[in-house]
Amino acid sequence: MDQIRTAVIGFGGMGSKYTKLLRDGAIEGMKLSGICCRNAKGQAVIREEYPDAALYRDVTDTFAHAQEFDAVVIVTPHDTHVEIGKLAFQAGKHVFCDKPAGISTKEVKELLAEAEASGMAFAMIFNTRAKPAFQRAKELLEAGAVGRLTRAVWVCNTWYRTSCYHHSAPWRSTWSGEHGGLLINQCQHYLDIWQWLLGMPDQIDAAIDFGKYNDFLVDDSLDLRLLYHTGLRGTLISASGETPVTNRFEIWGTKGKLLIEDGARLTLDENVMETTEFDRINTHVYASLEHHLQELPLPAEGDPYQILFQNFSNHIRFGEPLMAPGEEGLKCLEMANGGYLSAWLQKTLPLPIDDDLYVSMLKQKIEQEERSNQSLI
Repeated sequence: MDQIRTAVIGFGGMGSKYTKLLRDGAIEGMKLSGICCRNAKGQAVIREEYPDAALYRDVTDTFAHAQEFDAVVIVTPHDTHVEIGKLAFQAGKHVFCDKPAGISTKEVKELLAEAEASGMAFAMIFNTRAKPAFQRAKELLEAGAVGRLTRAVWVCNTWYRTSCYHHSAPWRSTWSGEHGGLLINQCQHYLDIWQWLLGMPDQIDAAIDFGKYNDFLVDDSLDLRLLYHTGLRGTLISASGETPVTNRFEIWGTKGKLLIEDGARLTLDENVMETTEFDRINTHVYASLEHHLQELPLPAEGDPYQILFQNFSNHIRFGEPLMAPGEEGLKCLEMANGGYLSAWLQKTLPLPIDDDLYVSMLKQKIEQEERSNQSLI
């Protein structure tokens, strides 16, 4: 396949960005063939700026013209990702999905089954993976540069949002619309990076604030404890109501410490020997272990979206391994769903979670929100 005819489903902020990438020929082997947009304002923009692309008025209209495209990019509300993905796989189309993969682990498992049965490509737009600092960190961790991992702490409250943002659309920052707040929305990228670098935790213990900085019922502040049977203990701290912001990810092991700052700067503080070996040979009561700090050089950062899209194209055309396969979407959603469940039940929970319990409790939160809204009328 020389050119992958691509339909973008959803023409909001990110959808319009992806559409422009494809129209401008930024992705080798991918061609914009159609755009799905339900609102009249967006349709007017498409007619003017994308005259060569087919305009689809809704999802039904899109798949009624399935012969016109080979792949879809899904950039729609969270609770439609699975439904649209299933339709695409059933129609024999490749799928590139924005985060999150869905709203619950239960439905995303169904999507993954559909993807496997179809034999088509399924990938997530986890663009943070394309940043050189995280790619280099992954290489170092896999090579054992910091030894056996013992502790990780990530403070990433980089999502400062005011009421203007939260009230910019009726679905935003709601249980019924986005099906959560900070954890299932902004933090999906960081949860993905966490499990990509460190693996999936075995237990999760969440302290989550719902409406700490805002007049809504979803989450806007959180502390997650991520526990591993290996002894690794992790803490992830985030918020959408704090500024100035911090983005600092520290990972300790028996050989030293890896530090990623602002997703762009990487340092390795390396012990001259492993702590276990030093403990074996040391004879001084207050001994300290010598270590050497170095900032690691990184290549220039390209457009992470363009990198992910090119990888998706290369995978379909040449079999290049996907940078973010669809099943990775399940992993970070498992952490998000698990965090909510842990907070609601006020206890540490094992992963994987009880899929049905999460769906049931999410439904309760939606109903609670609806009752709250009714009381304000």
